[in-house]
Amino acid sequence: MEKINSELCEKVKQAVIDVDPEPAKEVVKEALKSMNPLAIINCMTEGMSEVGRLYEERVYFVTELLIAGEIMSQNIDVLKPYLAEGETPTTYGKIVFGTVKDDIHDIGKNIMVSLLKVAGFEVIDLGVDVPVSKFIVALKENKADILAMSSLLTSTVDQIKNVIAELTKEGLRGQVKVIIGGAAVTEDFANEVGVDGYAVDATQGVEKCKAFLQ
Repeated sequence: MEKINSELCEKVKQAVIDVDPEPAKEVVKEALKSMNPLAIINCMTEGMSEVGRLYEERVYFVTELLIAGEIMSQNIDVLKPYLAEGETPTTYGKIVFGTVKDDIHDIGKNIMVSLLKVAGFEVIDLGVDVPVSKFIVALKENKADILAMSSLLTSTVDQIKNVIAELTKEGLRGQVKVIIGGAAVTEDFANEVGVDGYAVDATQGVEKCKAFLQ
């Protein structure tokens, strides 16, 4: 079974890389017969990472990036009912989530938002290019338990530092857990800025958010 799953994972991954929606949908349906839906999402995420690499190397362009993102979104919608099977409607808490200022990437964020909602979190999704002040206002208005930030561009990681500094200034840092992720972020950077958690991918991010509130 492990060999079959491995082969299916490669097919799912390749379907995303090929940026062709219909074959991707069929492959995901095939994979659901023998694979855990979270594992399928991880395979799609691997494919999306390769699409990102091809984009950075100018092999792919914005069009391919957008189509791949839409493939991810559509298939996560297909997988949602299976992710929810056996879940209790437990509400873990509130999360304010956004991609930092000057960064308009949202694919990874959107994947994690979907998984957080399935897991029972209330998510306040601020979208992309979120300024420091918007994060602070959202945290205060919603009395959120967790702040999640995404950064995919190395030029925007300092925005995370700016948010942390403002949280401290406003006296909120001790009241909220902070988790970060994205291609521009590393565990060393997370330790440097003093956040509570760093996630390699959306699945790990959800598990860390659960652990924060247990």
